[in-house]
Amino acid sequence: MIAGIQIEPGAAMIGSQRLPLSPTEAKVLQLILAAGDTPISRLQIEQQIYGASGRKSNTIEVAICRLRGKIATHGYRILATRGRGYTVSKGGAA
Repeated sequence: MIAGIQIEPGAAMIGSQRLPLSPTEAKVLQLILAAGDTPISRLQIEQQIYGASGRKSNTIEVAICRLRGKIATHGYRILATRGRGYTVSKGGAA
């Protein structure tokens, strides 16, 4: 898990600042953070959130796009590794 980000119901705490999140954003961020340095794929995220059947839509991509904007102002970014999945890192340019 990335130090400095904690997930609460409906929000993420980054340091002492509360960052409001939708339920889907909170679940997606929690799954990415729980995976640590190991990339987690969109399919894995969909299966964890929606079950074995998954959901064939762009819901996960939209949540990740919104999360990127929200956490970037606090010095974090969501990285996509082609063919592998998503991770979160601290600092640096996207």
